[in-house]
Amino acid sequence: MRRIRVLHTESFRLAAWFAVLFLALAGVFIFAAYRIVDEIQTQALIRTIDADISTINNGYTEKGLGEAVEVIQQRLGSTDFSNVDLPGGYILLQDSNSGVIAGNLAPRLPRLGLFSVADALDTREPHRRNNRPRGRRGAILGRGVMLSDDLYLYVGRDTATIEMTRERLLKAFAWIAGTTAVLAILGGIFLSVQFMRRIDDIIKTCDAIVAGNFKNRIQHRGRDNELDRLSTAINSMLDRIAALLDNLQQVSSDIAHDLRTPLTHLRQRLENARARSMTLDEYSAAVANAIGDTDQLLKIFGALLRISQVEAGTRADSFATLSLSALLRQIVEMFRPVAEDHAHALECHIQDGTYISGDTELLTQLVVNLLENALRHTPDGTRVSVDLSVAEGNAVLAVSDTGPGIPEGERDKVFRRFYRLSASRGTPGNGLGLALVQAIVNLHQASIAVSDNQPGLRIAITFKLSSAR
Repeated sequence: MRRIRVLHTESFRLAAWFAVLFLALAGVFIFAAYRIVDEIQTQALIRTIDADISTINNGYTEKGLGEAVEVIQQRLGSTDFSNVDLPGGYILLQDSNSGVIAGNLAPRLPRLGLFSVADALDTREPHRRNNRPRGRRGAILGRGVMLSDDLYLYVGRDTATIEMTRERLLKAFAWIAGTTAVLAILGGIFLSVQFMRRIDDIIKTCDAIVAGNFKNRIQHRGRDNELDRLSTAINSMLDRIAALLDNLQQVSSDIAHDLRTPLTHLRQRLENARARSMTLDEYSAAVANAIGDTDQLLKIFGALLRISQVEAGTRADSFATLSLSALLRQIVEMFRPVAEDHAHALECHIQDGTYISGDTELLTQLVVNLLENALRHTPDGTRVSVDLSVAEGNAVLAVSDTGPGIPEGERDKVFRRFYRLSASRGTPGNGLGLALVQAIVNLHQASIAVSDNQPGLRIAITFKLSSAR
């Protein structure tokens, strides 16, 4: 199946298109070389012909017909033709009375100018048959001139070398085309097989995930090519999906666990009111308690809805540049009376002129949740600090305290919905405050870190700086 599939892959098609493009470019190159070489050899042949005609004509002009015949015999008498640029000479000297006077071509009607003739050797006499050049395969290219009114001269040269060059160029193109086609097919098949192996690995991983195994991930080859980048993106997506599913399972379990208690209390109070309440005041008290339990349930569902809305990312469209420095100062001043009521020392160290892009309402909710946790879950007399600094082009917001802190093994868990430490079970709250903080941080593409304040806890959020408006 794979041998058939590879022929339909994009890598094979790409290799085939490159092969066609290369063949087209090679064809243009061979055609240009063909014409150039053919032109050069033809012009060299013509120059040789014209040189022979000039020599014969000079001999005839200076010493008469006998000298012209002697020159022709010297030309044709050379067996290796070393006295000319190209071997394979053909000459015809004739007049209208006696016919052929000298040369190795049969008589013909006088024709002037440059033209080609077929093999027209004069074989009537043995010495003329012996003058036939050896190895001639091409036609005869020559020029016809009149040495006088009655004397016609034709000098030609064999075009075998030109024909051989043409054949060699065509054979070279055929070899190039054939080799390129074979290499393109083999390269396309090889690339397609490698490509299909990677695709099969990705498909196999996706099939395993569809089957319910969310721990599978696509292996990297370490080449940082497009498939490795695709694998990284898919793995990141799978990590995110797995985290969301784990969060969904955890939220479902926590909702069932945390809502069961107030719902049980609500039902018990209503049962007691029905069974025991005899007066209007007792009924009113039971209804008030039931309303309180219902308000607590509505508060939990409202918090969950708010977290979902933040995670949906719809608020990101309304982001604007704001002064984080001014916002923090305003919130700290708002919390000073609350801190004083619990004997907490609220400090702030805020760098002025720090701007980020974000949602003012959500950022206010983020800082309020952090301060409420710091004030609620630490004993009286604890020092709580709000710090804002700029480092490496980022704004760092830190809320720290000197309270009991959080064990290192549970710091990553505090951002889960409904998660509460054992020491915090007796305090008001529903375990959704830090989950909302995490959602707001993610929406602003920031990062959050929980660390030991020695003593106490430090939560630092890093934002990207933005230019002031």
